[in-house]
Amino acid sequence: MRALQGQGDRVSDRHKGVSVASVFAVHVQAGTHLIVSRAVGELPRTELSGSSRSAVEAARLVGMLSPGVVTLDARLPDGDGIELAGRLHADYPRLGLIVFGPSRTSLLRRAVAAGTAGYVVAATADVARVTAAIRSCLAGHNSFSSRLLAGAVRNERLVPLSRREREVTELLRDGLGPSEVAKSLKISESTVKTYAARARAKVD
Repeated sequence: MRALQGQGDRVSDRHKGVSVASVFAVHVQAGTHLIVSRAVGELPRTELSGSSRSAVEAARLVGMLSPGVVTLDARLPDGDGIELAGRLHADYPRLGLIVFGPSRTSLLRRAVAAGTAGYVVAATADVARVTAAIRSCLAGHNSFSSRLLAGAVRNERLVPLSRREREVTELLRDGLGPSEVAKSLKISESTVKTYAARARAKVD
């Protein structure tokens, strides 16, 4: 974890008693952290208060640092980022949460249900998009791709998958094999195959 102190005008603002918004970043890739850092630098009276690659560490540090916004990956090395977002939203209802993930409507639906305020498609994330998402979040607005939202609404008309069917399907799509999915979800490999078959039957 890196706890980042504000510099230059931001430090001066704090000394003058000016309110400074803070952002905490939870991402696997250093490049994503850099984009978030640069985006924060584009916003007045806003600082990056810290960063982490760990869901467990982030949950602890958010409580200590009390940021206004948290940006986080949909998947983290030690946990599900969207589940983390849901827990953070439950504990800190006013906290702004922005998820970075694939262009997948199932993940967007989960992010919305978890109480997030924004969803950034990781593959197309750049400083301008992330700056706009953070600015919108700090202002109390939502920031979602209109194309993703349209897909989510369209797919809601389909027969919904159960929570476990959705989890199995998403892990398989991410490239995990049945045995790896079984280990991740703490179920048997045969159960994984059953859930996968049920999900395919609903989609086909």
